[in-house]
Amino acid sequence: MNNRQLVVLFGDSLLMDTVEASLGEDNHALGVVRMYTTVPDAAKRLKSLQPDLVIFELDTPHSQLVLSFLRDRPGTPFLGLDLTCSKVIALSSHQYTALTTDDLVQVIQIETIHTIKEVEPSDVALSRQTEEFR
Repeated sequence: MNNRQLVVLFGDSLLMDTVEASLGEDNHALGVVRMYTTVPDAAKRLKSLQPDLVIFELDTPHSQLVLSFLRDRPGTPFLGLDLTCSKVIALSSHQYTALTTDDLVQVIQIETIHTIKEVEPSDVALSRQTEEFR
């Protein structure tokens, strides 16, 4: 039985090359699949892979495709890498119907209640290598 988590790296950049090399080094817990933005029907192929996690670079022309996939696949976590400020942004795919401002207020309350209380992101010390996506 294969318990490996499938991680899809979406993008063509040197940053994605580096992440792919780093995650592929003797990491038996992860299955890493690289998907280039030039793949025909990329959204359909991404959906067919049913990944456990999608990693992509923010501020690229193709990031809109990833956001579209996020809408279509609730529950799949996404990590957006921002090279300019050495940040990793986790995106949620929780979906709600908000037809009124009262609905929007309820969504805000639900999302703020579900914030992880045990660990604050600012309390996690990352090594300089990790921050620079090496």
